[in-house]
Amino acid sequence: MTTTTKTKTSSPLSRMMKRSEFTIGLVVVALFLFVLFTSDTFGSKYNLMNLTKQGAIVGVLAVAQTLIIITGGIDISGGAISGLGCMTMALLIAGGQPVWLAVVVNFVVCIACGFINGTIIFDLKVPAMIATLGTQTIYRGILKLLCGGNSVSFFEADGKTFIKVFETIGDYNVFGFLPILACIWILVAVIAFLVLRYTVFGRDLFVIGSGIEVARLSGIKVRKTFYLVYSAAGLIYGVAAIMFAGRILRAMPNTGDGYDMNAIAAAVIGGASLAGGRGAITGTFIGTLLMAVIENAGKSRPLGIEISDYILEVITGILIIVAVAMDMVKSRKKG
Repeated sequence: MTTTTKTKTSSPLSRMMKRSEFTIGLVVVALFLFVLFTSDTFGSKYNLMNLTKQGAIVGVLAVAQTLIIITGGIDISGGAISGLGCMTMALLIAGGQPVWLAVVVNFVVCIACGFINGTIIFDLKVPAMIATLGTQTIYRGILKLLCGGNSVSFFEADGKTFIKVFETIGDYNVFGFLPILACIWILVAVIAFLVLRYTVFGRDLFVIGSGIEVARLSGIKVRKTFYLVYSAAGLIYGVAAIMFAGRILRAMPNTGDGYDMNAIAAAVIGGASLAGGRGAITGTFIGTLLMAVIENAGKSRPLGIEISDYILEVITGILIIVAVAMDMVKSRKKG
């Protein structure tokens, strides 16, 4: 007598509905529609384009954070690295160097800073939070030393006209409605998504996040992967530095300050686990959109009420705590 065991297989739709990206996506859509129909200014072309510009730089930094968080790490020096790269470009151009050389040096500086982070964390065994807190202070200090605490504008040789390429990045809209900054964000997110989904390097990040010893037993070169992921984050920070240059057309001592927490929040809200081993670029993208919509909605006076920036900070903090708490609950259930 034989018995057959029937196993229930969930449909693709039911699996999708269980993902955190789906839940956050519904929240974004609901909030967007609510503000759209209760505010006179939110749905304007100008405001929607401004919304994507607001989220673009945080979104790019959040992509780098997602790669690192998947490995079980964290990086709170990304804003300082981007600021340092931006200031390096501004000073080189102000000194008469060509724009292309300044951009290349920016990427070299940012990748080197990322590599240093990876070295300190892996080889010196310093916890990622402490290591990047220290390097954040170092990089920010170097930035201020270079500029003497002063802002440096991205001017042409005449000292009056902004450099065209940066002005275009900050102001030009593809098809008349999609800002270049948003296009860069989407491109970076798509590349990172493909890397995580279809490359050995991407799969190795998830294995390392599940446990370094497991990764070693699986034949993964853990040290090399650590160096690569933090260097890749540095590369992305270099992209953010160029976006900062286009957005504000100057490098300032505080460029990138405060962006790290927003980027980490976007990744965590989007489903990345601070314990490592889980994260998705799609979730991070939606998490960034949620934060951008919340910030923009507060200033669009839904129902005729303008929400204070301080209240918006409180709301963002609550979202972070809820996202982390939900992640901990999931981890305990799996454990």
